[in-house]
Amino acid sequence: MAVTTSAGTAGGRTGARAPEERRRRILEATVAVIRDRGFAGTRVTDIAGAAGTSSGLVVYHFGSLAGALTQCLTHVEDLFYGELETELESVAGPVERLRRMAELASESGPAVGDWTLWLELWVRALRDDDARAARESLDRRWRAALRAVVVEGVTAGVFHPADVAATTLRLSSLMDGLAIQLALAEPGMTAARFRRLWLDSAALELGVPTQAFRCRAARSPRRRTAS
Repeated sequence: MAVTTSAGTAGGRTGARAPEERRRRILEATVAVIRDRGFAGTRVTDIAGAAGTSSGLVVYHFGSLAGALTQCLTHVEDLFYGELETELESVAGPVERLRRMAELASESGPAVGDWTLWLELWVRALRDDDARAARESLDRRWRAALRAVVVEGVTAGVFHPADVAATTLRLSSLMDGLAIQLALAEPGMTAARFRRLWLDSAALELGVPTQAFRCRAARSPRRRTAS
């Protein structure tokens, strides 16, 4: 399962870019292999084979298989936030921005592959300090993005939460719980139901009618980030 990249041939790169390109290729391979086999079923040699490189280079760049998992999820999240920024700029108002966040979160990755990576990290974070630190950092990043939209709505007089910090934490935690059911293919749990349940809860938390999140405003064409 070799990973195809869009980079040019070795002759088309500078020597300084080669290590960076190798690292990116290994990251993409790690994402693909762990999505397919899970962390427990993945070996460094599997990643090396998918990336078309050596096991030594995988260890050189990431230190260990656990380090590769942490870094590949960070890589996927960076792609997600790049897309999120573009998407939020394409809509007006906190209601539409919150809806777009729910859409992106529920559709992230092929067959909710990105949430599968999160499940792997959560398990590692129970006993691994590096994984725990990565989980905390990534969670803070998401909660900050969510809080920014909630605060925007409060400032505009659209949202009326009793406590911004508590609302942000509850909505973030609810999304994680729904994502677990989505990733585990819970019967009846679909991306559409994920969004509906989360946005209905957001309406209650934010003191707005549920219908506010069900009346879609006009939007620009959606652009997906390649992964």
